[in-house]
Amino acid sequence: MTAPYSPPPAGFPYATPAPARKPAKFAALAWTALILGIVGVVGSPVIFLNNLTAVVAAVGFVLGGIALFGSKKILAAIGVVLSVLAIVFTVIAQNAAVEDLQDKLGLPATDDNAAGQTYQIGQTHRGTDVDITIADAKAFTTGDTAAPQQNAPATSFQVTIANHSAKPWSAAMLMVQATAGNTTAEQVFDTDLEGSPSQDVLPGKELTYRIGFLDAPGDLTIQVGAVGGDKVYFVHQR
Repeated sequence: MTAPYSPPPAGFPYATPAPARKPAKFAALAWTALILGIVGVVGSPVIFLNNLTAVVAAVGFVLGGIALFGSKKILAAIGVVLSVLAIVFTVIAQNAAVEDLQDKLGLPATDDNAAGQTYQIGQTHRGTDVDITIADAKAFTTGDTAAPQQNAPATSFQVTIANHSAKPWSAAMLMVQATAGNTTAEQVFDTDLEGSPSQDVLPGKELTYRIGFLDAPGDLTIQVGAVGGDKVYFVHQR
């Protein structure tokens, strides 16, 4: 026999169930973006390693962007900001490293005045550190020991590098190539045509040498520029 039910006294506290917690959305992505952003920032000053950490930061940026639509918006935003900073710091560090290497090796700096300018043979490109002139076109026939072809018609040109900067400029880093019409013009190595010299051009000095190319149909376009820098073009109309 059960006891009769008696109601609880007035004011007796009723136990109420705790409200269900809403599951966090994209929380794991937000935390991951934050961690990847931190890794990217920490690794940005380390040359060579920062290539990898920049990729890590890029992944963090993507994950953080997705996590911004979740419940950890502030955390995700911090991860996105850190990832962007990591990429920016990496670019700055790598540019500074390249400039430092150029200074230590005496390599020519990037020519800010280049940007694909075109000249006629005999004209001068006024560069940031050096002036370059391609002039004095002379037709000749290659010798018996010439490369890549003997006893062939060719044309030589005089190259002049005038250094008006405050430090030596390495002529060995000047790349000279050419096209004839729509094909590659082959450079001639012959007597007095030994290719680009390796000397440094001292401030206020000039260096002059000759280059040659085998003749081929069409106008000859000579491309000149420092390694890794912008190029300028000298056109020899046949």
